[in-house]
Amino acid sequence: MIKAVLFDFDETLQDRTEAFEHYMDAFFELYLPEIKGERLEKMREEMRVTGNGGYVDRVKWYQGLIDSWEWKDAPPAEELAHHYDYTFGNHNVVFPNSEPLLKELKKREYITGVITNGPAYLQNHKMQQSGLMPYIDMLLVSGDIGIHKPDPRIYEIAAERLGLKPEECVYVGDHPINDIQGALSAGMKAIRMNFGWFEGVDLRPNVPVITDIIQVLEYI
Repeated sequence: MIKAVLFDFDETLQDRTEAFEHYMDAFFELYLPEIKGERLEKMREEMRVTGNGGYVDRVKWYQGLIDSWEWKDAPPAEELAHHYDYTFGNHNVVFPNSEPLLKELKKREYITGVITNGPAYLQNHKMQQSGLMPYIDMLLVSGDIGIHKPDPRIYEIAAERLGLKPEECVYVGDHPINDIQGALSAGMKAIRMNFGWFEGVDLRPNVPVITDIIQVLEYI
């Protein structure tokens, strides 16, 4: 019997792809306001592609952009990475159905939670700015505990904190390895949010696939 519905955040409860567009708006306005037109669009596209959906070493990523753009008076890559980690949460784009879903889950007396990879401040800040915390019973950020998805221990810790067994939980996420394989390895059930950077990648016949977060209600 499922007692808890747990979620990834980026590309599951929020449209991280769109949030990144808003982050780039702020980034270029702050650091490179003189860049306009076609050149700006080319630089934005390079940020999108090389950003790899957030799965990068940000210092190395920014240094690569500095070099590629021949950005002579650029701040240190470490400063730019810090800007990302401390401001990205200001640009959340939560899916329209995330809050209604969480409200309905609470109405049905399910326990809810978020398990998310990333630096402690970045992911905690995103969640605090998301407007979803009133509907979340537990938030577990990998940067806070030093264990990262897909390590099954992070899922086991989440279940323990809720006083549940892993098999009493279902986990909803977009990443085929970090989210789906990780949750299954821990003994949880899984639901695949087929959206974003990994859309269509490694879908599994035994794992339900959704394209709108409200569809979770069809599988619990």
